[in-house]
Amino acid sequence: VGRSFIDFVHPRDCKTFASQITSGLTSPINAYGMQERVQTAPAPVSVMVCRLRRYRGLTAGFGVIQRIVTFMPFLLKLFFKDISDEKGQSMFLVIQATPFFTAFKKSNEKITKAIPFVIRHAAVGNIEYVDSASVSYLGYMPQDIINTNVLKLYHPDDLIYLSKIYETIMKEGGVPRCQAYRILAQNGDYVKVETEWSSFINPWSKKLEFVTGTHHIVEGPTNTNVFQSPDSTKVLKQTEEEKKKTQMLRDTIIGIMTEVLTKPAEIAKQQMNKRCQDLATFMGSLLDETPKNEEELRLEIHEPEYSYYEKDSVLLGGISPHHEYTDSKSSTETPLN
Repeated sequence: VGRSFIDFVHPRDCKTFASQITSGLTSPINAYGMQERVQTAPAPVSVMVCRLRRYRGLTAGFGVIQRIVTFMPFLLKLFFKDISDEKGQSMFLVIQATPFFTAFKKSNEKITKAIPFVIRHAAVGNIEYVDSASVSYLGYMPQDIINTNVLKLYHPDDLIYLSKIYETIMKEGGVPRCQAYRILAQNGDYVKVETEWSSFINPWSKKLEFVTGTHHIVEGPTNTNVFQSPDSTKVLKQTEEEKKKTQMLRDTIIGIMTEVLTKPAEIAKQQMNKRCQDLATFMGSLLDETPKNEEELRLEIHEPEYSYYEKDSVLLGGISPHHEYTDSKSSTETPLN
């Protein structure tokens, strides 16, 4: 109590934490360009994954300095609350912190009921979104792997199979749950996943915008603690020839994703063209309708006298081509021509 919360946030997460607070402090802007606080609306909640420092308790003497600093991952829910006390009304930041624990209990554990998580990446492979549900399975903080190339997370020996998966995605727009392959966890080990793939292809440029994978863990890593730092002695070692082959396969997959004139693009374009045609047909039918009699279109509006600043013609939603500010009456009986 009395310590600054930011002192417990991991240095790599401070920027993300600060941006969440800044966005929470931003008040909505009304129609007049003024900031206002909506009193009736519930406080918006920001959600983020963050590492918090474990408290180094002093158990004997002054040995706390020698103790290793450790961090734990948490899911933080942040919101601001106005609280009145004897000193007046103050704004407080309320933080609900839920710890993450590794999802695995034993080495290479077979998983049957894992919670699926989503990772979305662009056509060049850069990760754009990571579901927080992945933290317990992969060990990464989402902000740590944003803009990382997803192909570097795939096991090199699975890239040939995955190249065929990406070819199918480009031809069909998606793939149902595929066979198991390996994804690199934060601790340097691999987990086996089965993935449902979908994509979005721009109907105008006919190019892939992004690929979304819904991943289901089917087998855990050898080291169950996915939050542990990678063991340099267990890093996958490749010869120079193997590294070149791996990079060639990654380049091949990127080449597949950056193709144009794909079947899904043609389908998306056809759907867009059909919607445009339907809209044009609908608008044409409106213009071709026979106008009704003038008497049916004329509206009689009875309203109290206002100053000429307040009154306006009321015709079909307040739109009228006739308006004179110097006139003492509004043009309320103007027929449609």
